[in-house]
Amino acid sequence: MTEKKFSFGSEPSMKEVPIGETATLKFNGKPKTVETEWGEKYSFPITLLTHPSYDVALPINCNWESKSMVAKEIYEAYNKGDNKEFIKAYEKSEWQLTRFDTGAYWLDQL
Repeated sequence: MTEKKFSFGSEPSMKEVPIGETATLKFNGKPKTVETEWGEKYSFPITLLTHPSYDVALPINCNWESKSMVAKEIYEAYNKGDNKEFIKAYEKSEWQLTRFDTGAYWLDQL
């Protein structure tokens, strides 16, 4: 008989991309909204491929959580329902997340 094992904690979240830098990622599942100590954020399960703030070997699986306009746009495009071309790109492509000196994010399909 196998005893049930318990685990506690929170899923890892991607570190913020430093100003003027980029990260590369792949989306791993459906986006959702989550409540954090800083309010509601959009949350995306990802595989993080490159990121300037990580000394550990990549790729790693984590969540990208953000209140940014780009996160809102991706969330809305995914949940729109009639955008099969976007869903396919979301699920299959690699993406580059850039953070400008203003703090704003930009996301490009690679």
